[in-house]
Amino acid sequence: MDAKNIFISSQHRLKDLDWSDLIYVGLDHEKANEFKAEMVAEYAHKLFDKPEVYVIIGRHDSHLSTLDEALSKVSSLLKTTDVMICDTSFTKAMNFDMIGVMSYGQRRN
Repeated sequence: MDAKNIFISSQHRLKDLDWSDLIYVGLDHEKANEFKAEMVAEYAHKLFDKPEVYVIIGRHDSHLSTLDEALSKVSSLLKTTDVMICDTSFTKAMNFDMIGVMSYGQRRN
């Protein structure tokens, strides 16, 4: 699936997720190096049961990635944009905001 279709599919198919409360994960920038990578990885590995995920950044930059590769890039991406990681069936996702918070969700049963 190309970037545009990943982005459009995520906009339509992730509407029905039950989202967690916001969780502070910190930021990694020149004034603060407080991104909680280990905590984020722990949540991600509990949530996602397959190694491949979509990294949703925007209409032109969304792509398929491994979970570990996606997690390694989250802190640097948060310097300039919000990021979402979701499974390839669009039933589970983690949403990261530039202000240093994340939430995670799963499709309602």
